[in-house]
Amino acid sequence: RDRMELYIDQQAGSEKLPGAAAALFRQGTPVLWVHKGLSQNQKISIASLNKPFTAMIVLRLTIEEELDLDRPILEYLDEWKSQCKDQPEMATVTTRMLLSHTSGIPYEPAGKKSFQLSGKKYPLPQANQGKFKYSNYNYHILAELAHKLTGRPLSQLIKAWILDPAGMRNTSAAGTNGAAGMVSTLEDLTRFCEFLLLENARKDSPYYRVFAWFANVDHRRSGNEYGLGWHVYAPSSNPELFYHSGTWYNAAAEIYIIPETSSYFVHIANPPDFKDKETVRYRSDILKMGRLALTKSN
Repeated sequence: RDRMELYIDQQAGSEKLPGAAAALFRQGTPVLWVHKGLSQNQKISIASLNKPFTAMIVLRLTIEEELDLDRPILEYLDEWKSQCKDQPEMATVTTRMLLSHTSGIPYEPAGKKSFQLSGKKYPLPQANQGKFKYSNYNYHILAELAHKLTGRPLSQLIKAWILDPAGMRNTSAAGTNGAAGMVSTLEDLTRFCEFLLLENARKDSPYYRVFAWFANVDHRRSGNEYGLGWHVYAPSSNPELFYHSGTWYNAAAEIYIIPETSSYFVHIANPPDFKDKETVRYRSDILKMGRLALTKSN
């Protein structure tokens, strides 16, 4: 903990890393809370850390039996169905595949072979369907799906179903596209972690045992693989650890969370260039420190 606090103090406040902040809770008890170059309630883009929020909305619809993860998307989206005759590779895509990045839809923008949803062009699924291939487009489609099933845009669902009940007053989903677009603060992301842990354990919650859904254990091929909305680390000798990050220009956000011990680590920063070598090294170092502090036995 002391090493992490010192490292942030040394690195943040520079041209390449104007500000950073981190929080560590072990077994529900705060053991680290540090800001350098960021005000207490300064909002930062969380980029792809938006994806766990989108996954929660989709899984709530599943738990409430509005959606079956393993039914083809064509059963829910008429515009999708109408294109399956000419694009048969679309016919087998399911919600579970979109959540777990196994749809075969690539990360790269659409080329000549594409399909459309709500006026937006998407790349067609490729032959590697069933294998992990990270793509923001999967979560763009999930946003469309949630809107279709509820009649409400994803931004409204995230606010009503997560942000408001969690007390995340300084977080906005107004710009979300399902994959990215939200802004938040260090304190609010710790509120998100607390909300997840509490709702996961509450039997009358629409998110009861949601980490079991996130883990997607019957469909993952290894202990360290992307689940539904989260990366999952499931070593044989330690409890499951869920992780997601988000990086972009002026944006970096990460969460590690271990539901079994009610422990979590949150980090945010605003590096102008997330690809800069020094920034990449800083993030790698701070995440190693955070994970070690979170998982050490004493």
